[in-house]
Amino acid sequence: MLRILALLAVAVGLSASAPPVARAADFGLSEQQATSFADGRLRALGVRYARLIAPWNAATSEPARVQAWLDAVAAAGMTPHVAFEHLRTDHCPGSPCVLPTRAQYREAFDAFRARFPQVTTFTTWNEANHSSQPVAERPEVVAGYWAELTAACPGCTVVSGDVLDSGSYVRWLKRFQAAAPATPQRWGLHNYGDVTYGTQAGTDAVLAAVPGELWIEETGGIVTLRNAAGHTTLSSNEARAAESVNRAFAIAATRPRITRMYLYHWKANTLQDRFDAGLVRPDGTIRASYANAQARLAEHAAAATKAPTAARPAVSVSARWSTVRRGQLLVRVKCVGVGAGVSIGAATAGICRGRLAATIRTKRTSKSGTLMTSIAKRRVYATTAAKTTTTLRLNVPRALRTRLRGAAIRRVAITVTESRPAAVRATSTLRLAKP
Repeated sequence: MLRILALLAVAVGLSASAPPVARAADFGLSEQQATSFADGRLRALGVRYARLIAPWNAATSEPARVQAWLDAVAAAGMTPHVAFEHLRTDHCPGSPCVLPTRAQYREAFDAFRARFPQVTTFTTWNEANHSSQPVAERPEVVAGYWAELTAACPGCTVVSGDVLDSGSYVRWLKRFQAAAPATPQRWGLHNYGDVTYGTQAGTDAVLAAVPGELWIEETGGIVTLRNAAGHTTLSSNEARAAESVNRAFAIAATRPRITRMYLYHWKANTLQDRFDAGLVRPDGTIRASYANAQARLAEHAAAATKAPTAARPAVSVSARWSTVRRGQLLVRVKCVGVGAGVSIGAATAGICRGRLAATIRTKRTSKSGTLMTSIAKRRVYATTAAKTTTTLRLNVPRALRTRLRGAAIRRVAITVTESRPAAVRATSTLRLAKP
């Protein structure tokens, strides 16, 4: 009976490779209070996205709160983004500290989508490496949740691993990648350490550890920070917070792979809150943080109107092993749309042209070096308006298939160089299962 090598990544989008296609980040606000979005000063910032942190079972535990928040965000003309986390009743790392099964997470997500279909952007688990989360030491579990979420909503925009730049966050991300059934191309980071202390190492460490794009899901100027016991761990300082806001924008502006950034947050409830990074004070008066954010956003908007829009990849790729011919890799190229800034008429919609190269990378142990073998240096692809998908057949030598069976890490990197509708070069890295 023919043994089939299963490829655990299907329909993974292309991510920018060298030379990268630089584009400015989009900006949003992570804010829990629905009433904040009615404030004219918040709306004047011009941010397009709003992020909510909600329990993984929010559709049943607090649907009214989520609905009120979504209504407020819609009224402000913003796009919602929901990040799931622990239950409101949890006291991790103490008790209770509930870790849902994959089936429970999937059931809760299905309920959320059914109740709130207007939300199509999600984070699998908010600040997942923090000790307050039941998944802090379980990145493999979050990888399973990510698989369930993406399978349940293939058209959704999903952030896979989302971490705080504290502790062993890089190791957490690497464990997530090793457990994930495919290689995620969108990650999340809360880089408070970098922006508070004037460094960049945390952000750069994450960029070096993961492929694809990075969303700064929380950042900004911490005015006051207290621990669980109520003791102040970062003394109140609005000037320091305002400078942190400037640093956050500077980091995003100089790293093209950062494609979205959320400031946290609009305001704290009281001056005694454990975490206060509000752009305005609890009494509603403006802080210097707001003025800096407003100035940086205005600069970004002005630059965006002057700079030409960079073209983006117009094709997606997926791959699977042939069930008919042993050792043949089927690479599917689909013309999914045109890059930004490229005009295309109805008569040429669905027409993509270019060439493809594929390289298999293997590693026997975590300490051994990576071996790379080219299986296709140049293969031409073409789609038509009537047939928007084409399949390329790549033969993998028997010796390489033998090496794959003994490898600890197996990935295939597929590079597509487009000639139509735009000149774009991009790479997708897919993870191969063990033969």
